[in-house]
Amino acid sequence: MSLYDRFRRAEEMVANRHPRDAIQMLVGVVEEEPNHAAAWELLGRAYFAAALLEPAENAFRRLIELEPTSGWAHVALGLTLDRQSRHREGAVFHRMAAVLDPDQDRRPRLVPAQEPQG
Repeated sequence: MSLYDRFRRAEEMVANRHPRDAIQMLVGVVEEEPNHAAAWELLGRAYFAAALLEPAENAFRRLIELEPTSGWAHVALGLTLDRQSRHREGAVFHRMAAVLDPDQDRRPRLVPAQEPQG
């Protein structure tokens, strides 16, 4: 399976609430292509959805290294730090996000939205 196909499959896994399966696939993607920012973002989201907060933090920090002007990446890292009760550290990234992108929604969707029950 190509790198692109693995990435797309991992996107589907995260969307379908199978983050741990996505993580297994994405680790190989970022090992093969360490500068693939979208893969680092998706890997961070998958770790966050699986409540693996330290690896999520590391993935979002790598994303910020690759895309330092991404307001979304700063918010995602801030939320990950908040979830770990590291609010002072998180606040730094929330403030940076506000400077980088004043119109950015401060609560990016890190995990898929709940489907309406019907």
